[in-house]
Amino acid sequence: MDQQKAHVSVLDHGFLYGDGIYETVRAYGYRVFHWPDHYKRLKQSAKRIALKCPYSSDFLLRGVTQVLKANKSPRGSVRITLARGPGPLGLDPSVCPKPTLAMLLHPERPLEHLWKNGVSIGIPQVRRNHPKCLDPQIKSNNSLNTILAKMEALRMRVFEAVLLNLDGHLTEGTTTNIFFVRRGEIFTPALSCGLLKGVTRGAVIQLARRAGLHVHEGRFTPADLRRADEIFLTSTTLEIVPVVRMIAPFLRPSLSRSFAPNGPITRRLHALFRRLV
Repeated sequence: MDQQKAHVSVLDHGFLYGDGIYETVRAYGYRVFHWPDHYKRLKQSAKRIALKCPYSSDFLLRGVTQVLKANKSPRGSVRITLARGPGPLGLDPSVCPKPTLAMLLHPERPLEHLWKNGVSIGIPQVRRNHPKCLDPQIKSNNSLNTILAKMEALRMRVFEAVLLNLDGHLTEGTTTNIFFVRRGEIFTPALSCGLLKGVTRGAVIQLARRAGLHVHEGRFTPADLRRADEIFLTSTTLEIVPVVRMIAPFLRPSLSRSFAPNGPITRRLHALFRRLV
């Protein structure tokens, strides 16, 4: 339906408390990329917050396809939002018997331009939520942590903010996972650092290893980024995009560095990913 006709109750706990989860999926020729992985993660997120998800994989996939076809977007992205649903005021989730499901077409991005020219990243002052405070494997509607980081990114005039954890190790961007290359080997923060298990992140790691490239998951700092030969970001909506500039003005000493947008490993992985999709 038209967005002007759609409505959600003001008593929905998703609106009142950010109590809900979401997934963003991407299609190629109306076929959703890695749909089983996205559906599995949606179900796991729901289970982690004891949220009823009564929808089958086929039902949700049909809904995504409907949204894409209604918008004539065979290569579009769709956000699936599942909120707790309406109920009386208060934090008790048991008073919300029926969840709210909504699917929205994700705005298009100038991907060809980003792939060719690259993007900039900054290290914000705000830190990633500690896993013992909020499980990073819950893809939650409550995005205040990353919204604060995005606000800093805007002030730094960079495309993406890459958050550190409380120990000063790299985690992830506000909507992306980060990789860097040094001496022909690929490095990315381990899930234990407190980041979401990205679907595209997993696909890129698998592609790289199949191509004979060494991928290391571990604990890294902004200083490791500064020593890198290449940096790139991954996400469902961006695929693989090179980083051409990084800044960390709040660190002491502050860090900054520029990179070429056409690093050989990034180019190779992007070609492999395009072949896959």
